[in-house]
Formats: sequence, C-alpha cells, structure tokens
Amino acid sequence: MPSPSLPRHSPTTFPWEDCEEICEETLAEARALGLTVTCSEDRRAFILGESRIAPPLVFPIGPLCTSLDHFVENLPVEPGLHVVLLMQAGASSLAVFEGGEVLRTKTFKRYVVRGSGRAQPTHLNAKGKSRYGSRLRLQNARAILEETNEKLHDWWSEFGTPETVFYNAPVRLWADLRSAKPVPPFTESLSLVRIPLDLPKPTTDVLLRAYRSLCYGRISTIDAS
Repeated sequence: MPSPSLPRHSPTTFPWEDCEEICEETLAEARALGLTVTCSEDRRAFILGESRIAPPLVFPIGPLCTSLDHFVENLPVEPGLHVVLLMQAGASSLAVFEGGEVLRTKTFKRYVVRGSGRAQPTHLNAKGKSRYGSRLRLQNARAILEETNEKLHDWWSEFGTPETVFYNAPVRLWADLRSAKPVPPFTESLSLVRIPLDLPKPTTDVLLRAYRSLCYGRISTIDAS
C-alpha cells in the first residue's frame, strides 16, 4: 500500500505568505493519518509520507529546529533583512531586501574577460602573466571586488547586519571577494546561503528574479523532488 501524501497537485509552489497555512495543513494531515512529520537530511524540507514540503528559502529550517511544530511556532511574520549578492567575472549585482521587498540595488560591471572568454585572474593562474592588456583587466577585477565590499559595508552601516546573505558566485571568485580589501563585513555567525540556481550574468533584473524564487516554497512527491 503506497504511503499517503498531501492532497495537492504535485509538484506545486507557494509564496512565503502561504507558508504558515501550508505547514499547518501538513500538521493537520499528519495528525489525521497518525504519522510523524520528519525533516529531510539536508534540512531543506519536511517529509510526510511521500510528500516533500520545502519552505521558501527566506524561511530556512534552522539548525535548532526540532520539528514542523517548532518551525511553525517560530515562523516570522515576514522575511527579515536579507542581502543578495550575485557575481560572475566582470559583473556584480547586489541588493537589500526586507519583508520580501527590495530596499536598495546596485550593479557593477567592468572589463575583465580576455578575448578567449577567460577572466584575467584565472588566465594568470593557469598561464602566467599576459603581455598585453592584463594590467587593465587585473585592475578592473580588483576594483569590482573592492566596490562590492565597500557597498556591502555601506549597507551594513545603513540597515544593520542582515539575517542572511544569499549569494551565487564561482568558487574562485567568492574566495577572491572574501580576501579582497576591504574584506566583506561577514562574521562567523552570519548565515551565508548559496542560491541553488544556474544564473546568467548578474544584472538587477536577474537578481530580483532570483530573490523572488527564494520567496517560494515547493510541495512535491519524494521521487519528483
């Protein structure tokens, strides 16, 4: 006999405004079926039978969350203060959000990509110094990291420390940002969450669409998740 699941078309998405209602429906369904709602191993979803209920990433399942009841009891009224940062070679887009609404945005673009399509710092790491054009590209690569971190510091001063920084960046570029001067205003206790999407070159529009996706949860069956 198959395991029960929520009586919904699957998969389906829901906005953050409906998260509490969805979770309470899940709890009611679990009680009616005499089942226990469990947390997935990656702590990204709750499991009821064959149903997988993933809350919006703006409402993460925290490390101290012990059950869906506990999650609902501690669910905030609305998303908190968030910073989103998208980076690729030659482009950086960042924004501040609160209550699901955008407060500030900023995008930096600079020439750092060689004719072959390889970013200058990556080229130097693999091939050594270039004879032509490398100085400008390297200066631009450093400048965009500095500008990004300076803007982050400005927003920390203006809005305070955010609850979460959502980011999407290549591993090497993220490491370069962390070691740039000034260093980003990240502390050990700050929640840094990678956006699990394959995104195009950062622009303000791309960033806004990426954050919107973080504001939606998902209900699916186990084999469809």
